[in-house]
Amino acid sequence: MSLVRLLPAWFHAIADYAVAATLIVVAAAVGGSNEAVAAGIVIGAVVLVVSMLTKYPLGVVKVLPFTIHSAGDYLAAALLVLSPFALGFNDSDTGLTAFYIAAGIAVLAVSLITNYQYSPKRQWAAQPTPAAA
Repeated sequence: MSLVRLLPAWFHAIADYAVAATLIVVAAAVGGSNEAVAAGIVIGAVVLVVSMLTKYPLGVVKVLPFTIHSAGDYLAAALLVLSPFALGFNDSDTGLTAFYIAAGIAVLAVSLITNYQYSPKRQWAAQPTPAAA
């Protein structure tokens, strides 16, 4: 579900891989409690795997419909915002907490403006129909 279908699938795909890599690298580089680091690495890895499995421009093994992928985007956003509180590291790892909340809001924002109706078969310009013989 999108509010506005502004963002094309290829741009969303780039954002997915950027988010996955950033979550993993920041969590590993910044460090902190096991829960805080694990949250970033696990959510980042799941975003990476889902992206690789999605039927969109940068999917590797295209088995997951992009419309289904959208549910994963909203789940990732929720997990990023809620994980510091659910896992109890919001007071001890305030830097990662702020980063995860900001990342979750960014993922939500991108999801709300993505056109999830991508199809590689969609034709962008009207094609003339062949004349019946």
